[in-house]
Amino acid sequence: MKHPALLAGIALATLAATPVCAQVQPLKKAVADDIFADHPSMDRNATVMPAADAKPVTAIFAERPIGDASMARLPGGGWALTGTTLRSGPRHGVELWTSTDAKKWTRVGPAKISGSGIAVGDASERYLAPSVTVAGDALYLAFADKTGCARIATGKAAAPSGAFAASPCLVEDASDVSLFVDTDGKGYLIWGGGMIARLAPGFQKLAETPRLLKPDQKLFAKHPPVGKDWPVRTRIGTRGATMARDGDKYVLAASETTGRMRTATEDLFVADAPTPYGPFTMRALAVPHAGRGSLVRTDDGKLAAVYNPRCDDGFALFCEQVGLAPLERAPDGRLRQAASVITEDSAVAARKPLVTTESMRDPSVTLGGDGFYYLVGTLDGYGYHRPEGGVKLWRSADLEKWDEVGFVWKWEGLGYDFGGNIAELWAPEIMWSARDKTYYLAFSVMERGVGGKTWLYRSTSGKADGPYENVTKSYFVKGIDGFPFEDDDGLYFLWGGGSIGKLNAKRDGFDGPVRTLVDADGDHVGYEGNGLIKVNGVYFLTGAEWHGPLRTHGTYDMMYGTAKTLFGPYSQRRMGAPHGGHGTAFRDKEGRYWYTMFGNDPTAPWRMQFGLVPIDIGDPASIGVPRIAK
Repeated sequence: MKHPALLAGIALATLAATPVCAQVQPLKKAVADDIFADHPSMDRNATVMPAADAKPVTAIFAERPIGDASMARLPGGGWALTGTTLRSGPRHGVELWTSTDAKKWTRVGPAKISGSGIAVGDASERYLAPSVTVAGDALYLAFADKTGCARIATGKAAAPSGAFAASPCLVEDASDVSLFVDTDGKGYLIWGGGMIARLAPGFQKLAETPRLLKPDQKLFAKHPPVGKDWPVRTRIGTRGATMARDGDKYVLAASETTGRMRTATEDLFVADAPTPYGPFTMRALAVPHAGRGSLVRTDDGKLAAVYNPRCDDGFALFCEQVGLAPLERAPDGRLRQAASVITEDSAVAARKPLVTTESMRDPSVTLGGDGFYYLVGTLDGYGYHRPEGGVKLWRSADLEKWDEVGFVWKWEGLGYDFGGNIAELWAPEIMWSARDKTYYLAFSVMERGVGGKTWLYRSTSGKADGPYENVTKSYFVKGIDGFPFEDDDGLYFLWGGGSIGKLNAKRDGFDGPVRTLVDADGDHVGYEGNGLIKVNGVYFLTGAEWHGPLRTHGTYDMMYGTAKTLFGPYSQRRMGAPHGGHGTAFRDKEGRYWYTMFGNDPTAPWRMQFGLVPIDIGDPASIGVPRIAK
């Protein structure tokens, strides 16, 4: 069963034949300063970079609804599986399944557990989030009983259907209990989001005082996290902590629901350390949508994460079933999902960039009066620094092959004195005006320490490649992200988080007041990167918004609202394109709709390169639900 997506998204009418993206190419050159060094779009923060032949994770266990899944390898290559049983059927004890091939499963549970305070077959007992561990010839089940006491039940790996002897209460008020057995035979009880305590031989009592595992605080001495980033410093995750050994590294994995993509996205985070106690690296988002899952070795000896999402995650591939997401080491050594798999159910997850020769952010596409499509965007990492570069143009006849035209604007004649301040060129927008029979070019300049301003230029030749002239003698508005929009009664200019004004006849100022577009709750639809498109009399206001931890693991998504009149109010904002962020919606020559994106967060399928996402604008006024081509 797949839970319906809670938010609006992307249609896949044209997706099935579209290959997924190859590995992202490095940026043309490093950014000029370190302000963006830890930005989510940097490759070293990336989680999802699917290969061209990547496939969605599929369920290997669907015998019954299950959560908190834990898997282990049995001697001889078999598999053992346990978890919290959900919905109908028995809900007491520790359910246990085994398989020889991870395809066909045999139920051997509830496990026959006995011990102090535990009666075999007692239906009043319900053990939540149990885990399974195999070490040597022993099979261990770790769980919290109905009173919250953490226990370990010991049985034989060769006889999973046999008897298990439970330990006394090891820790009170515990949850998500697991057992890690090191190569030297020492056992460690792990629970919650990262509590750990070494066990005495025999695993019947603790051998030390419990402690909390978290990233090494020395890592934050230079760049302490702020605001929404604080979780990256204080923990690896909030629940389901489990440990595995990978060579000389100890891998701690734990899950957390971050609110990415504006849904209950429960992701798996990992960190490495040279010992079971640390010091641990910064946490890294390893497997999006994985839920609370364990780490296990596959037949090739590599680590994989158990993929077991909840049904309230609107972008998981399935829910309450179990899959495996193979892991790999990134070039910098981080553990993350392998390039061979896709773990997200959205059209964006299986797209590829279209211009890979250089970095690009904030892409803008317009269908010109000559039947060609034209593209501009923020270049050179995070924008050209004055006096380098300018606005570069690409052209396409079919939205697939894009030819570089070259620079159509450079810094000369801007009509503004920056003094000695650093100035960066951001977010150009290009728009063909059928009314004026020419092209308009808007772009922003961020003046370091001062703020942003936006200019508006017009092509004097009626051609996309210009030349362009400034419609005023200086900047057009204070603020960034300018967007020219043509309506039935004239041209408008949108910028910032929703400011809009109607252009006068000379296009050098506003005719009437400047207003602010908001949704039904009075909120902005996006805090930056706003755009407009009108379809069948309905206005679609789009905008960019971060969801989840901003500077580390959040998503930069496209939100939208609709209205019957330009000034609204617009409907309550909804998700449009996950990972879409600052982009442009447009209609192609065949009547299809697209949205531009560039990849600005760790779970986007590529970073800082131009791509297109098909969108389905339907009835009622909405942007269609996301699904991936299975």
